[in-house]
Amino acid sequence: MSTPPTSPVAHPQAAHGALGNWPFLLPFGVYVVHTLEELPGFAAWASRHFGPETTSTFAAYHIPLLLLVLLCSWRASATGRNGVWVVLTTAFQWQFSVNALFHLTTWAVMGEYSPGAVTASVVSIPATIYYLAWIRREQRASKQEITVAVVLGTLIAAAAIGFLFL
Repeated sequence: MSTPPTSPVAHPQAAHGALGNWPFLLPFGVYVVHTLEELPGFAAWASRHFGPETTSTFAAYHIPLLLLVLLCSWRASATGRNGVWVVLTTAFQWQFSVNALFHLTTWAVMGEYSPGAVTASVVSIPATIYYLAWIRREQRASKQEITVAVVLGTLIAAAAIGFLFL
């Protein structure tokens, strides 16, 4: 009795479905964990060192931002490779690595723990390294798209840091 011939899968994504795109959800996961660490003390810390902020204001502007990152991550996962959703998701992931450098630098310079520094160092940075290695290895984004995402992510991080001074 012969077995039917097997044909190779034309596209790796077809073999794994959306689950094969799970790294696109990393920026959202990183953001949730990081925000949960920041929520109890970041507003008070930022008020001491930058400009006035309250915990309720912090939460109010993070809710739509969390939803935006979720939307981008979900759409990139559905798309699978290349395009605006992949660029935006990559920009957000890169932004979290720049944000991590902000937390670690302010902690060192100011000599006071920066709420968010733990998740920045043990979640954001490793997730960014993994994510960037994955999109390169799996060719989920072109070099040009990654470059645009890094520039955009750096600008997003700069805007977020600048917002602290308002």
